Amino acid sequence: MSQFPIPEWAALIDDAQFTDPAQVQARAEAFESTIKWRNILEYAAGALAVGLFAALSIGAIAIGEYIFAAAGLFVAVCVMVVLWQLHKRGSHQPARLEMPCLDHLRSQYERQYHALRTVPVWYLGPVALGLAGFYAAFAFKFARVGGWMEAAEALWQPVLVTSAVFAGIWVLNALAARSLKRRIDQIDTLAR
Repeated sequence: MSQFPIPEWAALIDDAQFTDPAQVQARAEAFESTIKWRNILEYAAGALAVGLFAALSIGAIAIGEYIFAAAGLFVAVCVMVVLWQLHKRGSHQPARLEMPCLDHLRSQYERQYHALRTVPVWYLGPVALGLAGFYAAFAFKFARVGGWMEAAEALWQPVLVTSAVFAGIWVLNALAARSLKRRIDQIDTLAR
């Protein structure tokens, strides 16, 4: 066909922009690599935390401090729950051959967006619960020796620092989720 059925279509040719599939594939692979490295770091940090709290529990059992042993094991279990949730919610999805590159990239963005947006529930929540149990064990031991006021004085700074770290994690994940939402919206705009 040598002529456009509607002459106005010819005027739109210069404005047409197409996404290069190779660029989309490269972005998807780079994002997948980012997800893998983030998860490797999270798994390593989680394994370290589980190991430290398990060792603390063993040491506490050895000296007869069973409340600290239970608190340490509780933190270790809470961290393992977080690692399982990270695998369940935050791992990358393997590409399916029948799925177009752009759809796969959008699906990856969507999955990570939901994981980041819900970090307070599946990440911070279990860790906070475990640390609350750990701090409660310390408070109980301090209170038995010096009273509840001394326990509060001894623990308010660690609790404040922990709360600040958790707030920072929450904010950073919310910002990352917002960034992914913008990328999702850009892909949705391309699809129109």
